[in-house]
Amino acid sequence: MSLSQTRLETYEVTLEPSGKTIIAKEGQTLLDAAIRNGIQIPYGCRHGSCSACKAQVIEGDYKLMDRVSEYSLMSFEREEGFVLLCSTVAESDLVVEIEEEESDVPFFPVYDFQAAVVDNVPSTPDIHIITLKLTEPTTLRYAAGQFFEFDIPGLEDTRAYSMANPCREDGTVQFHVKRIPNGKGSNYMCDLKPGDFVTGSAPYGKMQLRDRSRDMVFVAGGSGMAPIKALIEELFSSPYEGKAYFFYGARTVKDLYLVEEWKELEKKHPNFRFIPALSHLDLAEGWAGETGFIADVVKRTLPSMKGMDAFLCGPPIMIETTVDALSQGGIKGSDILYDEF
Repeated sequence: MSLSQTRLETYEVTLEPSGKTIIAKEGQTLLDAAIRNGIQIPYGCRHGSCSACKAQVIEGDYKLMDRVSEYSLMSFEREEGFVLLCSTVAESDLVVEIEEEESDVPFFPVYDFQAAVVDNVPSTPDIHIITLKLTEPTTLRYAAGQFFEFDIPGLEDTRAYSMANPCREDGTVQFHVKRIPNGKGSNYMCDLKPGDFVTGSAPYGKMQLRDRSRDMVFVAGGSGMAPIKALIEELFSSPYEGKAYFFYGARTVKDLYLVEEWKELEKKHPNFRFIPALSHLDLAEGWAGETGFIADVVKRTLPSMKGMDAFLCGPPIMIETTVDALSQGGIKGSDILYDEF
């Protein structure tokens, strides 16, 4: 087969109303093409489940992937040319009307990466702490709170995992991965051994620190600790005068991890509090800390949260109930950033 036969088609995509143009490769989603070209646009799940990256195709031919749910993109919207950029590929040159963002947080371009596995340590019965070293550390930069997408052998879709440490000059990146029964992505990650190599692309996500002058609430459940850990490490990497609270929800004592590290951070920074809570207490464990669902613990501990920023990561039900608790406490919706899994 000749080179000309294997070369991918490319299409010019004009973005309105700015008039900017980008190039999308055959099979590349419009969202991926945009963010790799430095275009800042709203997005969330990147897999057709939310509607954050909704846009309208004005001219041209395209294909909308089957993974887009009816809930995320209604039938009448599809008929009017609306698409989800994360699940749309060009089949000709396009004109697309999109909403570009203006943001006061750093923007980092997306790159493909390769990394070597340095360590893989089980920290609870089902959560592994996996340390990688990027082969090109000076190329891929990221903000605390963002996530990587990993290629999983045998799967067409990637799997996303948040970094558990701020960007380091040596390219060392840590992830917390929960093993899910029959989960191809999580089992692949949790079975990695030192010396193995992984590939993917990064960085993604918009859960970043913004105004360091404000008090902050961090909430996580399970392996959702990862991006919160990165954000808190970044927060205290330079002088911080506000108050910071980290609420962590687990089922039982055996599901807690890195507790001593958080206690050490409390000793070092009197303006930081770590509040773990167990939702399924076994009296035989002798637990003397908080109990119940983490949203209720947040409400009991901080009845007033007006003027604070909040960062959350965990399962959907935790996010939903905690966002409600934060709103009742006085935090504006625009000041609540979260990743759910």
